[in-house]
Amino acid sequence: MMEVPARLIRNAQLLLLDFDGVITTEAEDVALKAQTLSVFAAISTHFGERALKMMRLAGRAIYDAGGSLQLGPLLYHTAKLLKPAEDPIEPTLAKLIHACTGSLDYRGISRAGDRIREGLDLLREQDIAIAILTNGVRENVFRVLEVKGLTEMFPAEHVFDAISTRDKKDKLHPKPDPQGYRFVLKELGVEPPSCIVIDNSRKNVRAAKREVGCGGVVYIGNSLKRKDRGVIDHLAPSFERLMVEVADVLRGED
Repeated sequence: MMEVPARLIRNAQLLLLDFDGVITTEAEDVALKAQTLSVFAAISTHFGERALKMMRLAGRAIYDAGGSLQLGPLLYHTAKLLKPAEDPIEPTLAKLIHACTGSLDYRGISRAGDRIREGLDLLREQDIAIAILTNGVRENVFRVLEVKGLTEMFPAEHVFDAISTRDKKDKLHPKPDPQGYRFVLKELGVEPPSCIVIDNSRKNVRAAKREVGCGGVVYIGNSLKRKDRGVIDHLAPSFERLMVEVADVLRGED
């Protein structure tokens, strides 16, 4: 397998990471998503059957609009349906998020290995920022980072979810919406050509490269489709393997 191109790392100011299936392994991601039923049960227990009905309506609306049922947008739109008409959305949304993340079992999450930590440390030594953009919720990211022993690697202001991308019209911009990427880059003061996006979704990396103009994209997976070969700059089977390659590049420049 080819190593990550040195030019990607050399020209980068920011590595923007997906969370599910990147920071978490594929197996950890599957295990967490398999707990969806416990999330719905928690909603029913804490808020009653009306809340569960509102969540189903929100999910149907997202699906009908062509979106995928990611936790962040789903909870946001459920909160919009649940809250009293004149009230702000934040209190209801916070209660929903707490009910959901509080019901998840994180015992299947493993601590990050030394190779991941070494790669992240070397990136920070080179003043290359690291951030997360997820379609889930930040609260879940924080819990997993704590279990993995990576909290200090990701300041809270460098962790973004779909809810973070809400605009003045109360519209969210979850990935692969280019506006979500643009929001994060603006918040962190980084121009697109200086950003490398790392994701396990082909749709997401294609949007980041073609529509946002990010300087590089890395796909976490085992193979590329023919149409991806002119878009995706590098293929890595796991985030751990990518960090090994990044460490090799950065050590070679000392």
